Amino acid sequence: MFVEAKDIVKEYQNGESILKAVDHASFSVKQGDICVILGPSGSGKSTLMNIIGALERVTSGDMVIDGIPITSLKGEELIRFRRNYIGFVFQFYNLIQNLTVRENIEICKNLSDCSLDIDTLIEKVGLTEHRDKFPAQLSGGQQQRAAIARALVKNPKLLLCDEPTGALDYKTSKEILNLFEDLNRNYGTTIIMITHNDAIENMAHRIIRIKDGKIVLDKENENRKSAAEISW
Repeated sequence: MFVEAKDIVKEYQNGESILKAVDHASFSVKQGDICVILGPSGSGKSTLMNIIGALERVTSGDMVIDGIPITSLKGEELIRFRRNYIGFVFQFYNLIQNLTVRENIEICKNLSDCSLDIDTLIEKVGLTEHRDKFPAQLSGGQQQRAAIARALVKNPKLLLCDEPTGALDYKTSKEILNLFEDLNRNYGTTIIMITHNDAIENMAHRIIRIKDGKIVLDKENENRKSAAEISW
């Protein structure tokens, strides 16, 4: 397995009480799969995503990615792991406003020794005509495409997507999901996506549901649909 969560617990101090954001979660994801993690607001899915991406430390348990026990990494080791293995796509793009599309992507290209060609990637995400525009000159969908290209340019083994269609309209959301599907197929990138949109689970290889910090469903999807086929 490429991603293995082993009895993960994440607790926060909340006054005099302890809040268990992730409660003994265990699951695995195969390399090259699309995995969708579903759950309502406050279920713990964003915390779990941050643990997978080595942005938050666990209280107990082990997170292993490509055989690397990331919960035991510290300092420079942790920085190198995130740089070499993880690409992040967020709901609100986080593009640098005074840089063009190409310049936003180039920043992340310089973080990797095995990066992808910028112009080829810009073409793949459909932004060739917009490469020299600034984020404020783009639609929401175009900004998200730029954010996806920025995450992918360093050729990460794992792409983590936090509500990537949450700020987009239906048509643009479908375009972004089609793009993820194409990138997964063409580059073999493992994708873990968290969302509250149940329809998106239909395009995933693996479906995980979380409620009150606990994994309540973990299954392979035997009846996958293409992104073009799903609707909500």
